[in-house]
Amino acid sequence: MFKITKKISLTLLLLFITFSFSGCMGIPFPGETVSNGGKAPERNDSQGVFKTTDGGRTWEHKVTIEGSEIQLDQIIIGSMAIDPENPSVLYLGTFGDGMYKTENGGDSWRKVEDQNGKMRGASSIYDIAVESGNSNIIYAASLNDNRAVLLKSEDSGNSWIESYISTELGKQINRVQIDPVRKNVVYIGTEQGGFIKSQNRGNDWAEVQWFTTGVKDFIVDFNNTKGIIVLTHDGVFKTTDGGATKDQSWTDLSKSIKDALKISTSTFDQISSVQIDNQNPLVVYMTYNNLIFVTRDGGVTWETLKTITPALTSSKETPKIKKIAFTNGTMYYGAGNAIYRSENKGQTWSSFDIPIEGDVKYTVSDPINTSTIYVGSFYETTD
Repeated sequence: MFKITKKISLTLLLLFITFSFSGCMGIPFPGETVSNGGKAPERNDSQGVFKTTDGGRTWEHKVTIEGSEIQLDQIIIGSMAIDPENPSVLYLGTFGDGMYKTENGGDSWRKVEDQNGKMRGASSIYDIAVESGNSNIIYAASLNDNRAVLLKSEDSGNSWIESYISTELGKQINRVQIDPVRKNVVYIGTEQGGFIKSQNRGNDWAEVQWFTTGVKDFIVDFNNTKGIIVLTHDGVFKTTDGGATKDQSWTDLSKSIKDALKISTSTFDQISSVQIDNQNPLVVYMTYNNLIFVTRDGGVTWETLKTITPALTSSKETPKIKKIAFTNGTMYYGAGNAIYRSENKGQTWSSFDIPIEGDVKYTVSDPINTSTIYVGSFYETTD
């Protein structure tokens, strides 16, 4: 266990945020900016990467960077991804400090140095996707020199090329996802409002749909890849034909969600993610603060999932569920200073404390051994 000796105050942290960091450590929502004056934060026992190998009962702080005086507990972690073929390999995207990689399950990390110079040392990385079956191929949704770029590597991160470049400065790519069935198909969601698709591993791109506000997240039905749900800043939209006829293909689910859950339009901008059940594509989850919304009929009806997430964290803030994850039949998420797990689709839960104060944000699980879980967190320290 770790002794917490500093007073920690939660800084909201979302996967889809922006710009290299520089002074106040304020972590923005998509479309906002970060500034912190170029000064690295002090080390903090509640920041960085934590690992459990026994399902959450005990945790280790994994923050060592090879050949560096800076540690991961001084860096703002923006995204995490695990190699589906070799779960000892993980990638971390940061806000303003590029990408880091471990090949030994987090015991040590190294900064990814791009032989082509396309991934900048000060890049912000909002999302990472590793291709299942060929984990040499990696995609990184980045902001380089204030321009949104989807970077692609075909050699496990040693070198990168620019696969897609956004036309508008400061509007990042929020999400990248590889089609769960056809690995050559890649989707991205942009802060410009574009939901865009490649059918040849990022060599060429075509518009699927442009929305009026930025695309924060999306899911693709793993049984029928023409079934897609997109979360934007102001709504939730669904297509069952892959968006083939553009505007006519999309159904706005927003009204049914608002009516069922008694929420306002502004709530959609606070919903952080959508996630499909990995065993039943009709079951879809949305995360909002410490709540989980669920539909069991593909979006027709919605309800609030019963959880045991507390109303406040140890730092007296509302805990934020960043994203739900599934590994085999296990459903889990991080919120507050705990991991929550369910073996029966949320009917009952178990919880395991993490040695931090505040609100954990990123979670990834070993696809082979579900007892091994990594969490990433960042908090602002105050006097």
